[in-house]
Amino acid sequence: MTAASLASEIGSYPIDGLLFDCDGVLVNSDEAAAVAWNEWAVEYAPGFDFNRDIIHGRPARETIAELVPAVDVHRADHALMLKEVETAPLVRALPGARDLLLALPSARFTIVTSAVAVVARARLRAAGLPCPVGLVTFDDVTRGKPAPDPYRLGVQRLGIDPRRAVVFEDADAGVESAQAAQIGLTVGIGVRGLDTRATLVLADLGGIRFDGTLLYLGGAVQLRADPAYAAPTQSPTE
Repeated sequence: MTAASLASEIGSYPIDGLLFDCDGVLVNSDEAAAVAWNEWAVEYAPGFDFNRDIIHGRPARETIAELVPAVDVHRADHALMLKEVETAPLVRALPGARDLLLALPSARFTIVTSAVAVVARARLRAAGLPCPVGLVTFDDVTRGKPAPDPYRLGVQRLGIDPRRAVVFEDADAGVESAQAAQIGLTVGIGVRGLDTRATLVLADLGGIRFDGTLLYLGGAVQLRADPAYAAPTQSPTE
């Protein structure tokens, strides 16, 4: 079965809530992050290059811990946070993100990011996107992605069954986190999404609709679909 023919079968999915990664899904922060990290690296990690060395979807603090002596991690982490807030004005919303978030009931979606809260809020503000009350950041969990903790907390804050949730991700660490949290559907976004184990991959968030009961993906541009997947027609049961 081809991805094209599967598109009509996927069509819609019964869910109660939507959870979004931020960077690479809702916003393009590549330029902002590269400037911040590379300026930071001049003092703390000479030779480090963001575009060459970063692992997308991984909490910054974990990368920092591998690059600087343990005694300097806290200071280095704070310095990077300041740089990332400073470069936030370079962030832009990705296609479809603003229209989709503004159309969603505020109680039915949240954002689950590996960024710390101050950076996540600065980037959302720069991109003109709403910040949900239930925002989950690295500050909220003991273990970040790929551990299941972030998405477990996300569905807990939404008050929904994880099997009735969908996660949008662009990094394999995030997809692994979502699947470990027993999220019902994982959707990869963009070219990076092709390198994940998401059930299907869309070009962006354009063409997605949610009517409060069903998520409609038929209007989105698909890059890949799992031929073993077929959208359920009923709510998951025990």
